[in-house]
Amino acid sequence: MSEHLEPWKTSIGVHMFDQAEKINPLFDRIFKTMRATDVERPSGEKPGFYASQDDLLNRVKLSEWNDFLQFVVASLRDTACVANQGVWPAEQVDLQIGIQGIWFQISNSGVSHDIHTHGNCSWSGVYVVSVDDDDTRCKHPVYGRLNGATRFYSPLFERLGGAYMDFGNAYLQSSVVDFEPVPGRLIVFPSWLPHQAMAYEGSSDRVIVSFNASIHRKSDGDAVSRYSNT
Repeated sequence: MSEHLEPWKTSIGVHMFDQAEKINPLFDRIFKTMRATDVERPSGEKPGFYASQDDLLNRVKLSEWNDFLQFVVASLRDTACVANQGVWPAEQVDLQIGIQGIWFQISNSGVSHDIHTHGNCSWSGVYVVSVDDDDTRCKHPVYGRLNGATRFYSPLFERLGGAYMDFGNAYLQSSVVDFEPVPGRLIVFPSWLPHQAMAYEGSSDRVIVSFNASIHRKSDGDAVSRYSNT
């Protein structure tokens, strides 16, 4: 008799917003207006890159924004439930999902965001608002299909340097997963998972929304949640 265990799987949720075609152009206009009117832009800001403060929950007051937040919360719940199968109680658990910070980024001119993780949260996400159409984006002479992509690194990536490799651990050799930017797509991922935004250059800006979130059992409470939904 034998047994096979996979104790440390990594869950990444991929979700499509069914209102994206209608709502994304509105978000694009709002975010670019915010950038143009921001009087507190950091002095060391890179040309071709802008990141807002993480206080969009308090700044955007639109029904369309509330619809988007409901989509985010539902996607977080779905991804966390899959990731915690066999760990959470078998019965249905009432959840309190708190968005601790949410912001947008606008990039172009070959700007990238180097490898990083997110702290003070259990889950994070990146939602694509706008980018060049796929054919135009992928024809970039240097970046190709990676133009504006989001890359995730294996949790074991840092262990691969100098590691012994043979046919038996070939599963380790696929050390990155790349998601090309698709407007309307939300990627929900563990906050500790290393990732980066690959360099982007196009006729249209790459506009995304990012967020950090915490998830608690409702009975545990969450005094610091800034947005919650069951």
